[in-house]
Amino acid sequence: MTSDDRERAQRERALQAWELVVLETPRSAALEALRRVLGVKRFELPQLTASLPGVVRRGAQIDLAPLEGALRAAGIRCELRRSSR
Repeated sequence: MTSDDRERAQRERALQAWELVVLETPRSAALEALRRVLGVKRFELPQLTASLPGVVRRGAQIDLAPLEGALRAAGIRCELRRSSR
């Protein structure tokens, strides 16, 4: 990673320039996959459930892309979008 790439990623993190959007409704199989991939604690599940379908993480594209890939591999419909904020 070049210094320009690192600087861009830092800016994106600070601005929360990208969003990881889950397109699934809160069903148990999807919640378990989301909990595992995103590292969500059990007590945080109600908050996650309330956000679905919708944005589950914001930040830099370079940080969110692996999460998107892992969610897709787990069968979760999701996408990365430029933040609308």
